[in-house]
Amino acid sequence: MPLRKKYFKGYKLERKVKEMLEKEGWYVIRSAGSKKPDLIAGKDGKIMVMECKVTSKPQLYLKKEEVKNLENVSKAFNGEGMYAIKYNTKIHFVPLTNIIKKGDIYLIDLTEFC
Repeated sequence: MPLRKKYFKGYKLERKVKEMLEKEGWYVIRSAGSKKPDLIAGKDGKIMVMECKVTSKPQLYLKKEEVKNLENVSKAFNGEGMYAIKYNTKIHFVPLTNIIKKGDIYLIDLTEFC
């Protein structure tokens, strides 16, 4: 997939998740460009630090560095690290605690959520 098309899909998901959270009363900051994390949201003293991903497969593999960065930023904000993943037409919210570690690769198995 061309990089521009891939970026646009991610951008659309970030905007959609931001809108969804704001409708539920969250205050959301979006990090423009390819900076990490994609979103930081706060409500009632709770903080969520989110990465947004689009996939066409039920298993999503992540690099160790990416997961560790989300863990570190979440810890810095005293928040919960979370992935918002669009698979088919549905958006799944997966906390860092649900990620499976396999050596230097991390796996999110969306079949658990479908």
